[in-house]
Amino acid sequence: MRSASSRSSAKLMASLFPYWLIAPIGLLLLAVTFYPLVYAVWLSLTNAKLLTIAKAHFIGLSNFLALLHDTTFIDSLWRTLRWDVSVVGLELLIALPVALFLNLEFRGRGFVRAAVIIPYIVPQAVTGLMWVYMFDGNFGVFNDILLRLGIIGEFVSWMSDPNGSFAIVVAAMTWSGMPLITIILLAALQTIPKDLYEAAGIDGATVWQKFCHITIPHLVPTILFIMLLRVIWMSNSIDMIFVMTGGGPGFANYTTAVYSFIQTGRLDIGYSSAIAVCLALILMFISIFYVRHLVKQVLE
Repeated sequence: MRSASSRSSAKLMASLFPYWLIAPIGLLLLAVTFYPLVYAVWLSLTNAKLLTIAKAHFIGLSNFLALLHDTTFIDSLWRTLRWDVSVVGLELLIALPVALFLNLEFRGRGFVRAAVIIPYIVPQAVTGLMWVYMFDGNFGVFNDILLRLGIIGEFVSWMSDPNGSFAIVVAAMTWSGMPLITIILLAALQTIPKDLYEAAGIDGATVWQKFCHITIPHLVPTILFIMLLRVIWMSNSIDMIFVMTGGGPGFANYTTAVYSFIQTGRLDIGYSSAIAVCLALILMFISIFYVRHLVKQVLE
């Protein structure tokens, strides 16, 4: 009996051994993800202020009810949607032809592929400051070029205009994020079997027909996956917008994430947490429906 029980315990230990190996990283992930999430939800249900957070009182859904009457928050949702569509759309529009070019064989291709990633590895705060200086109303190089070309008669304060500042921030973020999408699309392009293109060429297919009927169908799952990730990242993006505009002029660039960050700066931790929780819930529901569609698309 002892030998049988010892064998069963040894089998149990052997089956549990992989879980013991991943237990430390599992605990670490819980510590850095689950605990902050729960704590943020708790703060959103309190009247916590930064200087008196230890004395916070439970107020239920008062912060969330206040958001329903907060026009700045409601407008920030539409600004977030505009921000996501503009940035992600431009990134995909530019990254796809760049990835197609980098997939070709030419001299120095390895160097060009490595150089493309440089904008992405530059910190976004540095990128934001660089673009602010480029479009500065007093000494910006963009104004200087337009002035020399005779397009404008005097320096223009681009960052003081709501539409101009938004366009510049979108351009800066697109310049910073496009290389990552390019590399991902390039990796997806290299998984497409060359036999398909050769067979299509034998059948008389043109370059455009190959692109529409071979390249795009194989890239669709990757593009859909990239869009989901970038929308989530852009919805939570703060540094580029805040460094370049501070959310202004006025409320022109107040996305939901920026509004939450600014409320934190005003020491209203409970209300800013409620904004962040609402944004997380919206993104979660969108992701659920999107992933269902993505899975169907991949299966097809």
